[in-house]
Amino acid sequence: MSRISSEEADTRGRQRAMTRYHRSVWVVSVLALVATVVALTVYAAQGPRLRVASVDVVRAVQFPGAVLRLESDRPLSAIDPEDITVQPDTRVSVDVSGPIVSVVFAQALRYGTDYRVSIAGVAGETRGVTGRWDYAFSTPSANLHYLDRGQAGGLDRVMRVGTQGRPPEEVYAAAHIDAFVTIGSALITATREDDGSSRLDIVEPVGDDVQRLVLPENTQIDQLIAPATGTRFLFTLSSRDESGRYDRTLFIGDAAGGARPEPLTGLDGEVLRVTKAAVTPGSSEVVAWVDEVRVVRIDLDSGLVLPVAEEAQEFWGVSSDGSQVLLVDLGGTVAIEVDSLEEERIVPGTLGTREVFEGQTHLLGDGRRVQTVVIGNQTDTEFTSLVVLDDGEGSSTPLYRTPDDLGSIGRFVVSPGDQYVAIEVTPNRLEAEPDGRLLEPRDQRVTTVVVDIDSGQVVRSVEGFWPIW
Repeated sequence: MSRISSEEADTRGRQRAMTRYHRSVWVVSVLALVATVVALTVYAAQGPRLRVASVDVVRAVQFPGAVLRLESDRPLSAIDPEDITVQPDTRVSVDVSGPIVSVVFAQALRYGTDYRVSIAGVAGETRGVTGRWDYAFSTPSANLHYLDRGQAGGLDRVMRVGTQGRPPEEVYAAAHIDAFVTIGSALITATREDDGSSRLDIVEPVGDDVQRLVLPENTQIDQLIAPATGTRFLFTLSSRDESGRYDRTLFIGDAAGGARPEPLTGLDGEVLRVTKAAVTPGSSEVVAWVDEVRVVRIDLDSGLVLPVAEEAQEFWGVSSDGSQVLLVDLGGTVAIEVDSLEEERIVPGTLGTREVFEGQTHLLGDGRRVQTVVIGNQTDTEFTSLVVLDDGEGSSTPLYRTPDDLGSIGRFVVSPGDQYVAIEVTPNRLEAEPDGRLLEPRDQRVTTVVVDIDSGQVVRSVEGFWPIW
């Protein structure tokens, strides 16, 4: 065979190889194009898909306004709140930004509950096929902190207990704990020194770290107020001498800030003399009863002080949704809208056919009320106190009364989400023995009972008081 014939054969071989290569590339390209078209067709036919979702369930049971964040695989059109269903039924609002959907819960969620959020008609920016999203999550069970004072010089203990399951556990113990509040995992404790003055500490129970805050000399704390948001907390302080400069003066401290709390001032630059105060749930606002006459709102961020009422004889607090302030004036109990200052008279419902005399009142998010009431016997020579659930339409149902009506009812605290109420109880008012404390004095045998508001069932009873959810 000549060299020319061999070269021609090699050339034809290379040409056939190139042809096979180009044919393969073409086939692969066609297949890729077909796959892309199929994927785009399936993508368009399926509608928007839910990629990931998250919600802070701890915050969700503590405050209104918790956000369920849902992320799609594409930018979305606006979503109508009417297309969102939440089980159990919960009011929500919704915001859409690109592929992110934010579902905002209008109220604190219930403890220990399985939730399912469904959104119908979810559409991409270019519309087309819509989809339906479903997301389920569970909230944690409720926990309660309370104070168990020791007997005969023993240590006082801050305890924690759930509404069901395990027995109470000790969180922190020290001598002469008068009151406390919780900030995350930390405690702010007010204790009494041997000379009668007050001491204020930030306590980290894990590691037993205690940081003492600097208070003015020769003063005593009148009350500790639960924090509004973040790491700030409030308390009132009085001088132990009548000639001192402090008289129920409202102070603010920061568990993450400096060691010296500072007094809050009003619009006139003067300090505020506060008998009672309550935080607005999920906000940086505090409502305070000043000089036992005026009720004001205090914005802790801006320092702005706004009037709510000019003549109040008693102050009960803020409604569960933060929209109303409850107080007592010359006309009786009244709820005042925070934004409009419109008033609504609160008339206690009858208990069966019996008229009642109302005491502490808390307005739930759905308009019902939890109240302490007193009823007399047929001759009105003896009285019984109990806690009732008022439907807001003239009728009340007993939530709790002491066994054989021997005891008396103290303060109560409704849990976030309006699921439980923790009630301080003196078991036998005729055998009560004061514990001798100056700050938050109680009967030595005071107990706290926890009642499910909807069922009226007692779910927990512990020895102690000062319940904090």
